[in-house]
Amino acid sequence: MAIKTILTHLDPSLATEAEAATTTQLTLAEAFSAHLTALIFPIDTALTAPSPADDATRQLEDRAVDHLSAAAQRRCVAYDVRKRTSYAYGNGEAFADHLRVSDLAVLTQHGAPGIGAQILQQAAIFDSGRPVLLAPGVRPLVRLPQRILVAWDATPASVRAIHGAPPLIGAATETIIATVTDDKELRAGQSGIELAHLLARHGAKPRFMALQRGSASVLERLLAAAADTEAEMLVMGAARHAPLHNLMLGSATQDVLATVPALPVFLAA
Repeated sequence: MAIKTILTHLDPSLATEAEAATTTQLTLAEAFSAHLTALIFPIDTALTAPSPADDATRQLEDRAVDHLSAAAQRRCVAYDVRKRTSYAYGNGEAFADHLRVSDLAVLTQHGAPGIGAQILQQAAIFDSGRPVLLAPGVRPLVRLPQRILVAWDATPASVRAIHGAPPLIGAATETIIATVTDDKELRAGQSGIELAHLLARHGAKPRFMALQRGSASVLERLLAAAADTEAEMLVMGAARHAPLHNLMLGSATQDVLATVPALPVFLAA
């Protein structure tokens, strides 16, 4: 499916930085002639509505709308901005509801996420059924990525990530399919080489890369490969494990959500 509706979140506290905080979103919306919808609300808002006397919050929201509107109009990007009107449920649920009727969410990471940001990310990735792009604020996309690294382990989540990213993969000059071969064994029909054949039939330009995990985590190995190949985006499946699993065996998904990776990460659960 083409990317025609992009959803994002903007915190009113970033009102004066609204354009910088949505650079990736505006870049993708412009490239794909997509509609951008921005939900504006404080990330750590309680489950009760703000006081009517909370003029400061409303002023910040209005300022954020003005900055985002100006940036979208300069790029000729169709957009709309929505503020929260109901506080009967949490921010994560509100965002996931809107994402279910969108093609892609783009969330900008400005630092190690706090509790509110983690709740929003988890709901977007695991409760919406749609893919999510986590974009580091210090390294936003200013063009479509020309080289994409795909993390492939043949899990249903990695399959959904691959099939959620064709517009991006199709626009790239190279797609590198990376498998950490000493992390889990793949049967013949699950191989990254077979995936490369599939993507090539769809017009992509793929190649396969086998990685050795060694003493590093899976995410560390993938990010090292991304740096070595000068990849501009990482595509991977997202899995939600029990806390004990994360503690004993580690989790690439958990590592992504707990940090700010050096490049945009496209996730699907």
